[in-house]
Amino acid sequence: MRKQPTQKRAQLTIEAIYQATAQLVDKEGMTGLSTGKIAHKAGFSIGTIYQYFSSKDELFRAMVKFSRETALAEINAYLYQLESLDEPQTLDVESFLRGFIAILIDGFAFGPPLRRIVTRMCWMVENPQETAETLQALVLRLCQFVNYIQHPSIKTLSPTRCFVLSRTIIGCLRSSSLERLAPEATEELTEALLDMVLSQLEIHRQTA
Repeated sequence: MRKQPTQKRAQLTIEAIYQATAQLVDKEGMTGLSTGKIAHKAGFSIGTIYQYFSSKDELFRAMVKFSRETALAEINAYLYQLESLDEPQTLDVESFLRGFIAILIDGFAFGPPLRRIVTRMCWMVENPQETAETLQALVLRLCQFVNYIQHPSIKTLSPTRCFVLSRTIIGCLRSSSLERLAPEATEELTEALLDMVLSQLEIHRQTA
């Protein structure tokens, strides 16, 4: 980005640009999309767009980075909260995994309507290297969490095992987003992913 949004007003401007871009891509596709159209949709002059982004492609990259960093920050906050428990090794595994999966679904597939549009657009313009870096960060954080809490029901996970689990989940969510799986299927998708993870961890499910 040309200019970092350090003030609240600037941050709101960036958010409005992101929202306008995602809405245009969702309704009209990427063919013919221009910074002029984005500026008009967002209610700004084209000069405002160029204060922050030198091109449409740079705007796309910034949106992907912001979306991924937001999802990872939410995961990190969730895991840190559990790590801060007096006895994290006694936490309910199913509840932990359901919460973890719910955050992934919100960040990489569905979420509120506007976020859902942004997420889909990010998958449409994804850079394989950026996606790989996101997954690597997710794998590392998950491994750190599991190895830290030393839960008796969860075996110490190697980076490879964490990679397989996270890659399977993210791959499913990527397809759900791009193929526009109905948001009403979120609960069923959560349970299906939970079954898969518990199976991989060789944990017998206690609840229906």
